[in-house]
Amino acid sequence: MSSYPRKCIRFSIAIVGLLTVVAPAVFAQNFYFIGKAQRYIQTSGAGAVAEPNRAFTFSATAGTAVTLTLPSGGTQPLVFTPGDDEYSIEQAFATKAALDAAYPSGTYRMTGAGIPALTFNLTADAYPVTTPQITGGTWNAGGLLVVDPTQATTITFHTFAGYASSGVAGHIATEIRGLTENFSIDNEVATQAVFGLTLAATPITTITIPAGRLTSGRAYEASVQFDTLTTLDATSVPGGGVVALFGKELRFLVAAQAGNTTTPPPVIVNQPANQTGVLGGTVSFSLGVTVGGSNQFNNLATRWFFNGQEIRLDGGKYRFSTNGFGLTVNNVTAADAGTYFVTLINAGGIVTSATATLTLGTATGPTFARQPVSQTVTPGSSVVFSVAAPAVPAPTFQWRLNGADLPNQTGPSLLLVNAGGVNAGTYTVVATNSVGTTTSAAATLTLNATNDPGRLVNLSILTPLVAGETMTMGTVLGGGGTSGAKPLLARAAGPSLSPLGVSPFLPDPTMALVSTSVSPAVTVAANNDWSGTAALSAAFTSVGAFAYIAPTSRDAAIFQPALAPGNYTVQVSDAGAGTGTVIAELYDATPNGTFTNATPRLINVSVLKAIATGTSLTAGFYVGGTTSKTVLIRAVGPTLGLAPFNIDGAMADPQLTLFNGNQVVIAANNDWGGSQQIVNTANRIGAFAVANGASRDAMLLITLEPGSYTANVSPAAATAGGTAIVEVYEVP
Repeated sequence: MSSYPRKCIRFSIAIVGLLTVVAPAVFAQNFYFIGKAQRYIQTSGAGAVAEPNRAFTFSATAGTAVTLTLPSGGTQPLVFTPGDDEYSIEQAFATKAALDAAYPSGTYRMTGAGIPALTFNLTADAYPVTTPQITGGTWNAGGLLVVDPTQATTITFHTFAGYASSGVAGHIATEIRGLTENFSIDNEVATQAVFGLTLAATPITTITIPAGRLTSGRAYEASVQFDTLTTLDATSVPGGGVVALFGKELRFLVAAQAGNTTTPPPVIVNQPANQTGVLGGTVSFSLGVTVGGSNQFNNLATRWFFNGQEIRLDGGKYRFSTNGFGLTVNNVTAADAGTYFVTLINAGGIVTSATATLTLGTATGPTFARQPVSQTVTPGSSVVFSVAAPAVPAPTFQWRLNGADLPNQTGPSLLLVNAGGVNAGTYTVVATNSVGTTTSAAATLTLNATNDPGRLVNLSILTPLVAGETMTMGTVLGGGGTSGAKPLLARAAGPSLSPLGVSPFLPDPTMALVSTSVSPAVTVAANNDWSGTAALSAAFTSVGAFAYIAPTSRDAAIFQPALAPGNYTVQVSDAGAGTGTVIAELYDATPNGTFTNATPRLINVSVLKAIATGTSLTAGFYVGGTTSKTVLIRAVGPTLGLAPFNIDGAMADPQLTLFNGNQVVIAANNDWGGSQQIVNTANRIGAFAVANGASRDAMLLITLEPGSYTANVSPAAATAGGTAIVEVYEVP
């Protein structure tokens, strides 16, 4: 797909790291072209630079099916591209040596039905001497040339030496096109009056943009092409032409910004991930993107690339997601294995994603790595059955109750809300892919109307603190249908972790219990050294908490025998400038045998904490009572970097792993995947929304039998630490 002459062929612009678009032009069915080009980009007043990895290109285009014969005698058929309605070859190279090795100097020929043998002269390099570049102008930090759309603007290029000094003709074309709107300003001249081009003895050196033609806040692509024609044949093909050339092409982007306005550049909050596909299958790449306001998405251009070449819709091979950010590769073949990345462009700048690799795997049928677990819950509770059935390609699921398909229950998890008698029974799930079908083991749901229901009775956070750092753990006391006060024990243990093998420990924890249900917040109680008081010792024993090492240890504790329902925080730091690991704990101190369905509960626990690279935070909790309890566990990182939180240094990719009391992994999650079950559950329990389903936050929705559990949160493999909020919610 070449660049000359625009009025006679379909013209494509390709800029790695910038953009690639198709510019409409009149296509001549009988036009035949080959060319070599040097490509440049300009993103600042310092001038043009060679395009990374694509500094040289070879292009060939034909209006009919032809075979290209190289000077070496080798042949290549031109490939039909439905989107362009033409036959073409286009390849990019990082160096001139690589280009010339693949497409050497010499005479090229095209042969095909209904046309004479066509000859193209590329025997000696005839690249124009001058490299096009812009002189003057203002560039923004994002690499775009800024113009005020309310004023007429002239973009000036330096003098084009050698415009008509070699070859059979000289040619220059300039163009500005809309990225997100149907708009163009173009001009094109040549030293010969062929193919309807304007005859000009002097080159174009400016682009003039009239006032009011551009829209403020939008980005535009622009190009200058400076070519030396070495073959110019307007007679061999009736109604068409034969052209060979050496060219230099400059690409740049224009930001239309009225007055002192600015546009924030796009931000990729979740990079595309590596994928494994199978022959004939489908693979999707996704990413999370934010811009400065939801309306700005309309001004954002997206370009996906495969092995450095822009991907274009071509009759079903590729599909772009509705918002344009995602890419699906259909009917995967061996030729689709390689690297993929996406470039986003708006008036604020140019952002290129990390590279994701598509590899081919062997198709395998589904096998259940995790089976559904039988559960006993109280009537009206939520319950989750979930499975893991790895397979390539990924399987589909169908849940069944007592052997009958459950309508619309086709995911790896089944969520039942307000479970009643109609839900009791035996559950199985069928996993299916192109290789085969497998049915899970059976799991039974039993309802038990007990006064001792499953509930959170102990919540804890184990984490290191640096000197001067305060950790704040939040919780809520209450729950639907409850009333009265709650006896609560709060602890901050440092020195007493030593017998447990924790080192270094926080030497002198101090803590405060603060009510945040009122404004301003009120400190309910505070403690530095627990002093071995009888009331605290008795509270430790009643809840089964591990003993502190001595009455004189510098651990801290607070016991409130009748705490009102509401929102609370526990603030923990070192009384001096100490550093080390601390465990902050909350215990439901309701006496055994006195709990009823009306007793206030520990609804949740949360902590906002910086987790350094190579470290982790552990949230522990205990499910008490005689029935299972559903919980939502979240490790939110990337979302914290967005509005309304705007937290600097948010963790880019948290990993969440759930262990049982025997320290066996029972569930894990890296990226939550936008699960609608989790979205609905978060809305129902009042958790803040995570709007981006492609975010790399981690979440688990799971039903757990009575017992102890720990949720470990750390940066995912090969990613950096950062700030994350870790939460455990009861799900009624």
